[in-house]
Amino acid sequence: MASSNAKPPSSIPPTVPSAPASEAYRIKSIATRLTEAEFAVVESAATSAGQKVSEWLRDAALAQAHQEREGQTDPVLLAEILGVRALVLNLFAKASEGPLSKEDLRKISEYAEAIKDRKVEEALARRRRNDGGSQGE
Repeated sequence: MASSNAKPPSSIPPTVPSAPASEAYRIKSIATRLTEAEFAVVESAATSAGQKVSEWLRDAALAQAHQEREGQTDPVLLAEILGVRALVLNLFAKASEGPLSKEDLRKISEYAEAIKDRKVEEALARRRRNDGGSQGE
């Protein structure tokens, strides 16, 4: 006859199998409160990305943390700054030769507009090379 003190079988394994050394478990959590409107914005963004809200928030938080750590530069803002720089430098160079015509201004403006995106790519590539070289030292 079975003892009345016998425990019912458990569906939880007695020990948790150890994870491979290369696998990191997420054990920390962060809680925050949002207004209904804020939650709706976050939920919509998560849905658009095809993610659960928690996954989207984790990705967004980590992206922001990495961006701040890396000193990420806004490429649109940098493009406009480099465009203005090209415009000013070329205007001064041409003005030093004499009066500027409307055609001169148009050409210089078009040139600045045309090169700004390429200049951003070059500047960011230089920055990546310089940052990559200093990390290993």
